Amino acid sequence: MQQLINFFLVRSNFIIAFVSFGLVLVAYLFEILGGFEPCPLCLFQRWCFMGMGLMALLKLFLGGKKTGILAVTGIWFFGISGLIIAGRQIYLQHLPKELVPSCAPPMDFLLDALPFTEVLATVFLADGNCAEEDWRFILNFAEWAALGFLALTLFSIASQLITKRT
Repeated sequence: MQQLINFFLVRSNFIIAFVSFGLVLVAYLFEILGGFEPCPLCLFQRWCFMGMGLMALLKLFLGGKKTGILAVTGIWFFGISGLIIAGRQIYLQHLPKELVPSCAPPMDFLLDALPFTEVLATVFLADGNCAEEDWRFILNFAEWAALGFLALTLFSIASQLITKRT
């Protein structure tokens, strides 16, 4: 059993990076091959998975004390942020039709016309097109993403706690 735990601990950051980038690739394939246009919250979730993967690579390749703390904090930050974003999308998807907020302009326009903080506020406060549920396999995209963020963040926390003990 200890060998199995050590196997995953040694490779934890590689696993986090591989899974994060893999999920972004799968989402991109759904967009290109399946024709599913991502909503703004979906794009933010992709960015959070990319952030988790980049932070895991940073920890993997530059795992010094200060860099390691920064990278692990980044993994947790992007994981929790992604979980919050996915939670907002799940909330919007389960609202009754009459309570769904109005749709925001397209993401390209928002990024060109507004500062990033206003883009965040606009997307979070009024984006009814994120309430649409296009695809479902047991769970929908946002629910799968929430599970991914939760699993990767908990895996990172567990690997840090176990590493500190040994």
